[in-house]
Amino acid sequence: MELDKALDEWLLGVNKLVPNLKQRQKITLAGAAVYEKELHEVTKAKHYNDDHKNTNNVNHLADSIVVSNTNIDYIRDGSSLVGFTKKGINHARVARLLNDGTKFIVGDHFVDNTRRNSRHAVLAAQYAEYRRLLKGKAL
Repeated sequence: MELDKALDEWLLGVNKLVPNLKQRQKITLAGAAVYEKELHEVTKAKHYNDDHKNTNNVNHLADSIVVSNTNIDYIRDGSSLVGFTKKGINHARVARLLNDGTKFIVGDHFVDNTRRNSRHAVLAAQYAEYRRLLKGKAL
């Protein structure tokens, strides 16, 4: 077998391992779902406000987490986002203030720590989805 034929066959085999756009969307969405669940649990545990105020018309911070199957510019490129919504009360701003802190609030970095602590579970979910979509093929 000649070198160029061997390289073409190798490249064809490698290309079968690379997911297309729809597959990348499904893979990253599987990881985003895991991170969203972890972030919801941590947010509810650390920042659940139960001081008997009438908050019937306002979602709790933990209930305002959204998952998007687009990038930050709303372009479908195979990436997924997890964050807090800006609808109604700007929960994204509130989460940033609680996470980073202010002059008056000591930040507890719950978003950063959750992202760091759930990294392995997210990657495991993405790898499981990758294997499912590409029928068990792995490098």
